[in-house]
Amino acid sequence: MRNLKALEAYLEVATLGSVTAAAKRLQLSQPSVSRIIQDLERDLGQKLFVRVGQRLALTQQGMLLRDDVERALAGVAEVWERAQEVANLRTRPVRIACISALAFGLVPHAWASLSHSVGAEGARRIAIQTDTPERVRSSVLSNDADIGATSLPLQHRDQTTHWFGSAPCVLAVRADDPLAKEQGPIPLSAIKSRTLVEMSNRRGLPARIRQTLKNNHIETGGLIRTNSTMNALALIRAGAGGPAGTVGVVEPVTSAGTPLDGIVTLPLALDIPYSFGVISHNATQLSETAAELITALEQAAHLLVPGFKLHTPDEHQSLITQLALLED
Repeated sequence: MRNLKALEAYLEVATLGSVTAAAKRLQLSQPSVSRIIQDLERDLGQKLFVRVGQRLALTQQGMLLRDDVERALAGVAEVWERAQEVANLRTRPVRIACISALAFGLVPHAWASLSHSVGAEGARRIAIQTDTPERVRSSVLSNDADIGATSLPLQHRDQTTHWFGSAPCVLAVRADDPLAKEQGPIPLSAIKSRTLVEMSNRRGLPARIRQTLKNNHIETGGLIRTNSTMNALALIRAGAGGPAGTVGVVEPVTSAGTPLDGIVTLPLALDIPYSFGVISHNATQLSETAAELITALEQAAHLLVPGFKLHTPDEHQSLITQLALLED
């Protein structure tokens, strides 16, 4: 418990930049918090803070520690919350880890379809965490999430793949872009010499998009990189590429589930597939609500995502091979 208090004090000082403010938040005396931080630094053998003017700033070592401390304290808080739920016979929230595309595109609609009814377990509750595909899969394997909604690959010996499917990428343009008047499909040649917003990831879908453009000899006039489709859509809407106009070849789920005013998405003449699905741990006994959410996510994909196609389980490996070839 002493170590837990020390980490809480460290995180408050790191957040507020002041021992005095942290002490007030923790309802402790200022000398007590100062002593806790000094003891923590002594135990770790590292200086965690340095004074910059009137504030305390994290050292490099202190910055490296912060994310781990936040995760650890969040885990403790979750355990305590679960203990209270058990004591009060309350149903635990469905914990879903998902990539941002599915968090924006499918999860809100799927949950809304369930939220107006009460299941056999009582009132429905959900906890949503967004992360990278690798960390989503890791969260499921470590039982930090009941289900995961992420891009391929999905199969693992300790995981169950409930469903997965694919849909073609789309071209995103501003509503006042000349291309917005077209019905599509739009040839890739239409984006030559245009400023392109692309994903910064080096593997997966971004690599497939880059390789497809290269194979078709499409050279853009400028480049903006980001790590989320929602960022890309916002940049396109703002005209961040200048007078020539900004476009993006993006996965179709974000814009389908959360359309942005001022953005038009168009089908492409060439199919660049985006594949995603839902997984859980083999050892996890899913609640009724979690099982219903998995089904609702599949239904939302069919309803919202243009060109969505469901695959059978035995297609997983062949699809992975096909996608890998598109990245070379």
